[in-house]
Amino acid sequence: MRIPLAWLERECGGRVDREELLDILHASGVRASLDSDQVMDVEPPPELVHLGSVCGLAAEIRARNGAMPSAPLGPLQSLPAGLAVTADERVPGRIAAAVVTLPGTVGLPAAAADWLRTAGVRLTGTVADLMAYVALETGQPLGSADGHVLDPTGLRLGTADKAESVAYDPPDRTRPLPAGTWTLSAGERVVAVLGWDVPPTAVPADGRATLVWSWWLDPAELRRAHATGAAPDMVGVRGVRGHDPGSCDRAVARLGELITDWAGGSVTAWGHAGRAAAAPRVLRADAEELCRLVDPELDLTTLTSLLAAGGAAVRAEGGRLRVTVDAARSDLDCVPALAGEAARVRGYRTVSPRLPPSSAGPWPDRERLLREALAGTALRRGLQQVLTPVLLRSSEPLSQVGTLPEAEPVTVHGRAGLRDMRVRGSLLPGLLTAAGRSLRRTGAAQVFELGQIPLSASYRDETWSFAVVLGGASTPASLVDPQPRTVGFADLTGLLHAVARAAGQEAPELSPRPHAHFVGGASYMIRVQGVTVGRAGLLSDDTAALVDAAGERLFCAELDLTALGGLPTVPVTVRLPEPLPLPAFNVTVVVPDAVSAADVLQVVAEAGRTQRRLVTVKDLLKGGRVPVGHISLTVRAEFTCQDAGPLRAERRRRREAALRALGERGWSGQ
Repeated sequence: MRIPLAWLERECGGRVDREELLDILHASGVRASLDSDQVMDVEPPPELVHLGSVCGLAAEIRARNGAMPSAPLGPLQSLPAGLAVTADERVPGRIAAAVVTLPGTVGLPAAAADWLRTAGVRLTGTVADLMAYVALETGQPLGSADGHVLDPTGLRLGTADKAESVAYDPPDRTRPLPAGTWTLSAGERVVAVLGWDVPPTAVPADGRATLVWSWWLDPAELRRAHATGAAPDMVGVRGVRGHDPGSCDRAVARLGELITDWAGGSVTAWGHAGRAAAAPRVLRADAEELCRLVDPELDLTTLTSLLAAGGAAVRAEGGRLRVTVDAARSDLDCVPALAGEAARVRGYRTVSPRLPPSSAGPWPDRERLLREALAGTALRRGLQQVLTPVLLRSSEPLSQVGTLPEAEPVTVHGRAGLRDMRVRGSLLPGLLTAAGRSLRRTGAAQVFELGQIPLSASYRDETWSFAVVLGGASTPASLVDPQPRTVGFADLTGLLHAVARAAGQEAPELSPRPHAHFVGGASYMIRVQGVTVGRAGLLSDDTAALVDAAGERLFCAELDLTALGGLPTVPVTVRLPEPLPLPAFNVTVVVPDAVSAADVLQVVAEAGRTQRRLVTVKDLLKGGRVPVGHISLTVRAEFTCQDAGPLRAERRRRREAALRALGERGWSGQ
């Protein structure tokens, strides 16, 4: 379709940037090129066929510029019925036709005539001029034929049952049609072939009856027919019509209005037949969410105009939007697709390069990070990670170890091999079995497990636990220590402190609390920030005997990661290191009793190039080897050194300078 840009600018209310318009059309998947500064060739895809018209293209440009799109053309006037039109159910299309009369030559308004000439339309002064105007305005081409040479009372939309011929421009030539071609017939004569866009016939405007029509075909069926060769070869431009079957009705209605207003003619009768428009699709979306998907700063008024420019009807219902979309727009089937359509109309370059919060990458999984931190801490301390069965037999003596008394047992009813089973209520039964096996084979057991504990039979009602069992030798025998060191309770508490630090918590507190399977004086509950997060203790001899570890000291602990992960993290306390002492030099000077110590300190500070506050008296001696009436002072002078040279040489230079200054005063120094 050749779009006159002067007409487009009149509809948009201002100048249209040519290069920007080309970029927008290309980004939308439209084939477009600038033929000259006055006209643009536009070939839209079927789902955006409205961009092949002046009104449709202007609506999107106005919406991009922040103006509401102009009202779409509808049934502009009520045309007199009476034209009999029938349609074959096998034809996936629709036809609208009318019989019109024009009393004389058609004179278009000057601006409209200039627009048509710019688009390359040869004006004839007939109904063909008005049809060319409607085709550019609506994107729905029309056809015409002389009503004197055919019978317009028996129009039929159907398929050719046998090979026929159809006349086309010039009228004295015919073209063969294969059987099955979709046609519009008037009596025995084929007047139009659905799928062809041929120029309308310039019927003389002398009062004679003229048949005008416009057809619509399902775009999917039309593409399939052309791909398989079922449709005839094109004559002129391949016919691509509007979204819905009603587009041909609106085009004929618009033509009837122009015939009445511009040409002083009349519409004798009109009719239509074929497929009716399918029910539109209704989508409901949260207004704030839809605005946020397009642009967090987008307002609701602009969003409504963007969607309306694409052909959707938008109505606000409280905080939600009711968006009615044509059934042929199969691409607009969800809220994200509506956001994409609004972004397309607005311009993809306006989309923020930052993803909206809901579409951003997943936030860190705190529970997974906690499990990884605890596992890494245990592995670095030399423990071995194991996995134990989830199902335990009810008859096993260890099945109740570690299970809280108030916990509800979860039993499993399955095939014969799984009967009389229960889901573990703790990680300790399986972990103790693994520890006992390790003690028998290696003499040491330092194992841990991370696993899920079902709380009830409800789906996903579970918690993660961290359990550890320490026993046997912690270090092997050596020449220095012939006897291997065995695990003690301090090893367990040290591990718990390391685990708490890895979880971002303060040191845990162990509060005495008796437990059925722990030694009475060595059974504790683990508390962090005053919240109980687990239990720890020394396994009783009776329970240790169940895993063939009689006489062994097995220290156990189990943490509830749901309780531990729910606590706020404690900031890590960082202790700054003590500052390094400043470099210094010492001098000893003998001065009369009448000399003030402050004078000596001042001389040393000036000669040693340091601050007075950094020079102090460290020792004082009077009598003995010191002459009578004199006093010996030992002075320490600290200094700051900015040079990167040897510190010992710098200290010697400053000390020698101080001794020279003291000697100049007559004071003996060393």
